[in-house]
Amino acid sequence: DQVRYYLPTEDVRVALVGPTATSTACAYKGIASYFTAQLPDREETDIAWSYLSPLPDAIDIRGLVCFYNERVDIEIDGQPVERVRTRWS
Repeated sequence: DQVRYYLPTEDVRVALVGPTATSTACAYKGIASYFTAQLPDREETDIAWSYLSPLPDAIDIRGLVCFYNERVDIEIDGQPVERVRTRWS
Protein backbone atom coordinates (compact mmCIF):
# COMPACT_ATOMS: atom_id res chain seq x y z
CA ASP A 1 0.00 0.00 0.00
CA GLN A 2 1.11 3.54 -0.81
CA VAL A 3 1.37 6.03 2.06
CA ARG A 4 -0.72 9.12 1.38
CA TYR A 5 -0.24 12.47 3.06
CA TYR A 6 -3.30 14.61 3.71
CA LEU A 7 -2.11 18.19 4.08
CA PRO A 8 -3.72 21.42 5.25
CA THR A 9 -4.22 23.68 2.23
CA GLU A 10 -2.15 26.42 3.88
CA ASP A 11 0.86 24.06 3.78
CA VAL A 12 0.54 23.38 0.05
CA ARG A 13 2.95 25.39 -2.11
CA VAL A 14 1.27 24.79 -5.44
CA ALA A 15 -1.73 26.54 -6.90
CA LEU A 16 -4.83 24.38 -7.09
CA VAL A 17 -6.44 26.05 -10.06
CA GLY A 18 -9.79 24.43 -9.77
CA PRO A 19 -11.89 21.35 -9.26
CA THR A 20 -12.37 18.82 -12.03
CA ALA A 21 -15.40 16.69 -12.85
CA THR A 22 -13.67 13.60 -11.41
CA SER A 23 -14.82 12.00 -8.20
CA THR A 24 -14.18 8.63 -6.61
CA ALA A 25 -15.82 6.77 -3.76
CA CYS A 26 -14.17 5.08 -0.81
CA ALA A 27 -16.25 2.90 1.51
CA TYR A 28 -14.29 4.25 4.50
CA LYS A 29 -13.73 7.91 3.58
CA GLY A 30 -16.63 8.84 1.28
CA ILE A 31 -16.58 10.81 -1.99
CA ALA A 32 -13.32 12.45 -3.08
CA SER A 33 -13.30 15.58 -5.23
CA TYR A 34 -10.30 16.09 -7.54
CA PHE A 35 -8.32 19.18 -8.48
CA THR A 36 -5.99 20.49 -11.16
CA ALA A 37 -2.69 21.96 -9.99
CA GLN A 38 -0.54 24.54 -11.75
CA LEU A 39 3.06 23.34 -11.44
CA PRO A 40 6.02 25.49 -12.49
CA ASP A 41 6.37 23.73 -15.86
CA ARG A 42 2.93 22.22 -16.50
CA GLU A 43 -0.65 21.84 -15.41
CA GLU A 44 -1.64 18.50 -13.87
CA THR A 45 -5.29 17.47 -13.98
CA ASP A 46 -6.64 15.24 -11.19
CA ILE A 47 -3.32 15.42 -9.33
CA ALA A 48 -4.89 16.11 -5.94
CA TRP A 49 -8.06 15.24 -4.10
CA SER A 50 -9.93 16.16 -0.98
CA TYR A 51 -12.83 14.81 1.04
CA LEU A 52 -15.00 17.86 1.58
CA SER A 53 -17.71 15.89 3.41
CA PRO A 54 -16.07 12.66 4.57
CA LEU A 55 -17.87 9.84 6.30
CA PRO A 56 -17.86 9.95 10.14
CA ASP A 57 -14.87 7.57 10.49
CA ALA A 58 -12.70 9.85 8.34
CA ILE A 59 -13.74 13.24 9.67
CA ASP A 60 -10.11 14.11 10.52
CA ILE A 61 -9.26 14.48 6.82
CA ARG A 62 -12.12 16.89 6.03
CA GLY A 63 -10.83 19.66 3.77
CA LEU A 64 -7.25 18.37 3.69
CA VAL A 65 -5.63 17.86 0.30
CA CYS A 66 -3.74 14.80 -0.88
CA PHE A 67 -1.51 14.49 -3.95
CA TYR A 68 -0.43 11.59 -6.09
CA ASN A 69 3.12 11.59 -4.79
CA GLU A 70 4.01 9.41 -7.77
CA ARG A 71 3.62 12.52 -9.97
CA VAL A 72 4.80 15.50 -7.86
CA ASP A 73 7.59 16.26 -5.41
CA ILE A 74 6.43 16.27 -1.82
CA GLU A 75 8.32 17.41 1.26
CA ILE A 76 7.16 16.65 4.78
CA ASP A 77 8.84 18.69 7.51
CA GLY A 78 11.54 19.72 5.02
CA GLN A 79 12.35 16.14 3.99
CA PRO A 80 11.64 14.88 0.47
CA VAL A 81 9.23 11.98 0.13
CA GLU A 82 10.47 9.29 -2.23
CA ARG A 83 8.49 8.94 -5.44
CA VAL A 84 7.14 5.46 -5.95
CA ARG A 85 5.85 3.62 -8.99
CA THR A 86 2.22 2.57 -8.88
CA ARG A 87 -0.62 2.27 -11.34
CA TRP A 88 -1.12 6.05 -10.89
CA SER A 89 2.46 6.94 -11.92
